[in-house]
Amino acid sequence: MSSNEIAFVLSGQTQGGLRGDLGAQPSRSVTGTVKASVRLAAQRGSGESVRVVAVSGDDVVVLHLAGGPSLVLHPETARDLLRGQGGVQRGAVADGADVEVPALLRWRGLEQAAPTRGGGFLGEVLLSGFEIVTGLFKDPAADFVASQVVRKVDGQVDAGVYALTPDSLPPLKGSGSKLANVPAAPAGAPLLVLVHGTFVDTVSTFGKLWGLHPQSVQQLFRFYGGRVYALDHPTIGQSPFANALTLVQTLPVGARLHLVTHSRGGLVAEVLARLAAQRTVGEADLAFFDGDAYAGQRAELQALAAAIQARDLHVDRVVRVACPARGTLLASQRLDAYLSVLKWSLELAGLPVLPELLDFLTEVARRRADPALLPGLAAMIPDSPLVQWLNGIDDAIAGELRVVAGDLQGDSVGSWLKTLLADAYYWTDNDIVVQTRSMYGGAPRAGGASFLLDQGGKVTHFNYFANQRTVDAVVGGLTQDQPSGFRTIGPLSWAGQDAGGLRAARRGADDGRPAGAKPAVFVLPGILGSNLKAGDKRIWLSLRLIGGLSRLAYTSGQPDDVAPDGPIAMVYDDLIDHLSQSHEVIAFAFDWRRPIEDEARRLADAVDAALALATRAASRCG
Repeated sequence: MSSNEIAFVLSGQTQGGLRGDLGAQPSRSVTGTVKASVRLAAQRGSGESVRVVAVSGDDVVVLHLAGGPSLVLHPETARDLLRGQGGVQRGAVADGADVEVPALLRWRGLEQAAPTRGGGFLGEVLLSGFEIVTGLFKDPAADFVASQVVRKVDGQVDAGVYALTPDSLPPLKGSGSKLANVPAAPAGAPLLVLVHGTFVDTVSTFGKLWGLHPQSVQQLFRFYGGRVYALDHPTIGQSPFANALTLVQTLPVGARLHLVTHSRGGLVAEVLARLAAQRTVGEADLAFFDGDAYAGQRAELQALAAAIQARDLHVDRVVRVACPARGTLLASQRLDAYLSVLKWSLELAGLPVLPELLDFLTEVARRRADPALLPGLAAMIPDSPLVQWLNGIDDAIAGELRVVAGDLQGDSVGSWLKTLLADAYYWTDNDIVVQTRSMYGGAPRAGGASFLLDQGGKVTHFNYFANQRTVDAVVGGLTQDQPSGFRTIGPLSWAGQDAGGLRAARRGADDGRPAGAKPAVFVLPGILGSNLKAGDKRIWLSLRLIGGLSRLAYTSGQPDDVAPDGPIAMVYDDLIDHLSQSHEVIAFAFDWRRPIEDEARRLADAVDAALALATRAASRCG
């Protein structure tokens, strides 16, 4: 076989002819011709052995999951995903070897995983069908951003701000309700703006709010005095900076905004809230977007900040629904799988899947496209400059943040897909499209940051504005100063380390004894395991490391303002939690830049001063 060919071996029944020779039969999944199709046998050995070959760059592989989506994948993505099932260890099989396709899919290495929060172990999924599709439309554009399929998806909207009415929500493009300038509100009165998510528009995102909950819509229009608008915007070829600028350029001077967002729309809101609070862009901000590749985003950031400052805008309240505030892993690792699952989520919610989205999915799978090349999708990659900038702030900004988060629970297909969404080797809760733990991030708010977490079998990415509980949360979050059911976001959830929302830095049980009556235990982190701050700003380990590492420079004999700032929470919190049930825990972070003898003397002083009897717990160089 040539290097761009991948062979898959299955046990099952070919469909439509010998060895899957179907002639020119069109695929039902994507625009193309079926090259091979196999219905898999439920039990190994109960069907004939079939070997089919996919050509990278010409073909896509379609995996049909029983009771779930059809995943449209680049052949290499399909190979990697299938090798993540069963007993074959990663790296144990050469890339050129045939790929065994099991009928029963279960993520390797997770058989002994702990139950999820909803109960039950990771799901098993039946692979009912396997197709190779060829004869695909090939967009000739080398620049994917400029390609026809990207233009078509973004072209479903006419970018701008639209006035909404309480009685119905018709398609906005061509409706005549697009505004060049939003009317000024009475002094101090807020405007409400709806901001949709990726690949969709205002109607597909918020339409069920109008269709299923008209009384809630009427309540919003009464509260805002009819000042309810929507930002329709392209989500692939433009960055959230560019989307936000579209809104800002229509707003009156002194406008006070309330925003309700879904999915990626929350990143647009976070950008607006951050710049409305800080007004100017400094070198520390631009450092996140360093290099020629981000010159365009630097220019957009500066233009947006200038426009916000010129209009004296204020973002007073944001209700953010299912926002990938710390990015979404699948969008960065398996874009073709991400789009397939997103398409299925639309179908589950009863929303139309536009032909433009299908064509985009097919082209992504054919190219194995890198989302970093698309400004709108690059914004959702966890280590993207935008995500790092949005979360690289410890000081609270003006306004209030209410997060509506979700976690799908309760079935095998959902459990399997949730693991696909994260990684075959890393479990995390999510709503099929966005990780739950990613939904809590962003800038801290002076007016408070709170959340409501919805969990259950009907919690999927496009159902938040249909489900009664989350609709009530959205309306309450917008209209009430103390909305019912919302709780303060805990530090570890804000940091993207916990999906539950509440988790704080310490959660161990206390046996009721005063600290002095317990044995004491010192916990010393390992090398690089202690956070370091310069002045009152944490540098290690935080996003201030970008552009701030020089502040940790160490010169022997020369005093500086660097000091330990506690153990790294995600490494040591569970140990500290466990020990605190029976001990007085003294976490001794140390400055790992300095000679270890200096820090040992400081530890000795701490032990002498604090305890007569200490049990020492240390790891590695501690």
